[in-house]
Amino acid sequence: MIRSLAAISIALLMMSALALPAQANTITSSGTVTGTTTLTATSNPAVFDSIFTGSGVDSVSGAFTATNMATLTFTSLTTFTSSGTWVDVFAGGTVFGTFTGSGTSSGDTTAITLNTVLTGGTGIFAGDTGKSTIMGTGTNTSSTTSSFSGTFTSSTTTVPEPGSVTLVLGGIGFLLGMRKRWARA
Repeated sequence: MIRSLAAISIALLMMSALALPAQANTITSSGTVTGTTTLTATSNPAVFDSIFTGSGVDSVSGAFTATNMATLTFTSLTTFTSSGTWVDVFAGGTVFGTFTGSGTSSGDTTAITLNTVLTGGTGIFAGDTGKSTIMGTGTNTSSTTSSFSGTFTSSTTTVPEPGSVTLVLGGIGFLLGMRKRWARA
């Protein structure tokens, strides 16, 4: 009897250790991003479609490639607002979401601030949510393209891995079954 109680106690302790990774977690990271933006005129002279392609490094998840599609609306000759969607591809999966932002131009350079919302992901990022702020400078390289260099900070809430939860529940079921078997012996 003591042996079965000790075995159950040890097994429960091991199962509770496995449950720890199943808790949601908030991760803060920072990094850099660079790339090129191409503007396409629309029928409204104050509105442009924008496509950004680039790459960056996140302090937690590593290197990634970045793309976004946006609409830029100039509110004056030197200021604009933007909104759109973005996708970042990492080695372990993809994250995606929406953003809004603004910029102010002075000569050939533009100070840009973007606020992003992480709405989902794939791979190791499946189910993640979060937000980030990107600040940087765009430099005109032609009348329709510019280079961008900036930094970001982000906060991401991760969801428990379904496999961890399943493993914990399966282990508890196994222990309960074994307890009945040990009680009969």
